[in-house]
Amino acid sequence: MQHLPTPDLSDNSFLIIEDYEGMRGILRDLLARAGATRVSFAANAQAAMPLLERNTYDAILCDLHLGQGLNGQQILEEARHRQLLAPHTVWLMVSAEKTAEMVTGTVESRPDDYLVKPITETLLFTRLTRQMARKLALAPIEQAMRDREYLKALNLTEALLGQANPHAWDLKRLKADLALHTGNHAHAREVYLEALGQRDLPWAHLGLAKIHYLEGQFDDARRELELVTRGNRAYLEAHDWLARTLDRLGDLEGAQAVLGRALTTSPHAPLRQGQLGEIAYRRGELDMAADAFRRQVELARHTPLKSAEPYLWLSRANLARGNRDDALRALSELSIDMREDATARLLARAMEIPVRLRAGERDRAQALAAELAEDLKTQVHELPDEAILDLAMPLMDLGDKDTAATLLTSLVGNNHEHPEMLERAKAVFARAGLAEEGDELVARATRAAVESMNQGVKLAREGKLDEAIEFTREARARMPNNPRLLLNHAFLLIAWMEQYGRDVRVALEARSCIEAARRLKPGEKRAGELLTKLELVGNDFDG
Repeated sequence: MQHLPTPDLSDNSFLIIEDYEGMRGILRDLLARAGATRVSFAANAQAAMPLLERNTYDAILCDLHLGQGLNGQQILEEARHRQLLAPHTVWLMVSAEKTAEMVTGTVESRPDDYLVKPITETLLFTRLTRQMARKLALAPIEQAMRDREYLKALNLTEALLGQANPHAWDLKRLKADLALHTGNHAHAREVYLEALGQRDLPWAHLGLAKIHYLEGQFDDARRELELVTRGNRAYLEAHDWLARTLDRLGDLEGAQAVLGRALTTSPHAPLRQGQLGEIAYRRGELDMAADAFRRQVELARHTPLKSAEPYLWLSRANLARGNRDDALRALSELSIDMREDATARLLARAMEIPVRLRAGERDRAQALAAELAEDLKTQVHELPDEAILDLAMPLMDLGDKDTAATLLTSLVGNNHEHPEMLERAKAVFARAGLAEEGDELVARATRAAVESMNQGVKLAREGKLDEAIEFTREARARMPNNPRLLLNHAFLLIAWMEQYGRDVRVALEARSCIEAARRLKPGEKRAGELLTKLELVGNDFDG
């Protein structure tokens, strides 16, 4: 190692993000020994983000701890979210931290490598050149994925695998993940099994587990995931999937224990904190739930992961604990932290209704309900399912059955294939002494959703493709969060292009439907299959 030749970095550009001036000088001098002259510097996120917006770098050396403001992990997450990094850019996270918690937590943000100070010339050049070569080789595939040209990415992967390649295992993993993403479970399974035939690879076991999970084979998924996680606390993605699987198997206690172990290893993961909070809430462990949601809010506040949901869950958990002030405080934070989001502002005000009513402030709840009724009706499709259910019963209690019925009709239309949601909608009416009326509303909304699906298919089979598309487009306006309807509409749009030729606007509408369905139902196999069909009728769409 000590006798490796110094690389030539004279043609490469670098950004050093480091708050300690002395360390910036050390890294600059190390790079200079390899001929690097194009080196930029930033002491914090405030200085780094404009540089990332204006320039493309071959490699970024970023310290994990940067004093006030965003840390290195958060800068990386934001840069990725905003697509400020070129496909070939290498990100090396640098830190003096050696604890398992910090190393594992940093690796979760997926930098290309992690360097522990003090950094020697040999260590820097070995890791840097290795990662630059890897990223450069995989850059065309990464670009195709960013362009959402997944078949192209898969073909590029296959082509590279057909050559002698030092990155073969990276390519095999990419190949399997791309097949899974495009709904080709059989192809993905084949790659994972082939890889396991050569080595006992945790990522291949995880891949098989994902397929089992997505196909509803939860016992098989659990077995694979227990193989991966047993004795391997650091493979946190596998822990997340195991918790999800145990949840589907009804083992909430086991799911909570798995998430607890993962958070002991890496506590700075907002989505995992939220997952723990929801399970703890469902188990009635309200103190744990509130703590997890509070942690999620704090961790996500200055990141691209910030959303209204954790604030709502935090308020919900505090209300269930009988803590009115903390419930209202969470809603106040939501209205401030997401003041530019109209739906978040509406939710922050609307969710005061159950809090005020529960606290005995009926007049205030009544006034809020009256003030927000029209906004709730017109923006119902923007409201999360749990928020709708939280609001419907208080609205009934306050005498606004019309708004409650509008909310629940939307809920049922978007979830007509989910019996649990239908039962919860009925229960709202039953608790108000209107069980028969609730049964009728749910039956009517379910029937309308099913008829919308069937009528679109019927028109298409009769050769009335344009009519079918208009019908499902109108149905989508009424039920914009129904995954099956979204995918049916996308299917008809793709069929239209297969018949009449590629049209950018039609393609964008189809892609929007597929991606919305995937957000609502992650891993949906049909969504992946439709992405493939869409790409086959034209793959140069800019969404």
